Amino acid sequence: MTVIGIDAAKAGWVVVIYENGRYTGSVEPTLAQIPIADRIWIDMPIGLMEGRRETDQLLRQELRPGRTSSVFNAPFLSALTASTYMEANDLAKQHAGIGLSKQAWYLLPKIREVRNVYRSEMIEAHPEVCFARLAGHPAHFSKKTTEGIAERIALLERFDCPPLWEQHQSHVAMDDWLDACLLATGARFPCDYLPASQPMDPEGYPLYAAAPKNHPHRNGVGDPLTKSQM
Repeated sequence: MTVIGIDAAKAGWVVVIYENGRYTGSVEPTLAQIPIADRIWIDMPIGLMEGRRETDQLLRQELRPGRTSSVFNAPFLSALTASTYMEANDLAKQHAGIGLSKQAWYLLPKIREVRNVYRSEMIEAHPEVCFARLAGHPAHFSKKTTEGIAERIALLERFDCPPLWEQHQSHVAMDDWLDACLLATGARFPCDYLPASQPMDPEGYPLYAAAPKNHPHRNGVGDPLTKSQM
């Protein structure tokens, strides 16, 4: 089994691979060089629609109480073709009656890239939800704090993840590494889909996210995914 966790960074993409019981990591300028894998979990919306996604609502539910703000609403599908924020914001208001956040606007280049290189093994996933499912509860602290970094490292060490986050590279934050490691670790286990019906967007991209099944740590570090569970 080969699984990959990918998180966006200013430098491009942080890529963590888990294969044959071993983690490796790299920073890639684009997604074009991502190797073939059984699963690729990426912290980026893939499927979009004109309106609020059920996916985002379900991800927030996983992080109650206290961590729901780490999931923001994905941009609307029409925003992909907009050339300016003003145009995208106007389109959002026309289609859904609500505007587009600046945070969602700034993610659009990354979303376009994911959709351009999309492969069937790619699925949206959220590192904070991975943490919650792996730990049995949402994180107590923000990943930007000393306490938050420490609790994420402590969890990853339980799953034998080496300290890839100790690498120092320009335009890559420690929490980018932690997020990619959480995604790769979550992808090791049988998963749930949010929503379970696995809908597709109007252009054929998955309008759902993956999350490891609840409490895989129940037997030590849990039962890894096998080919038969794909």
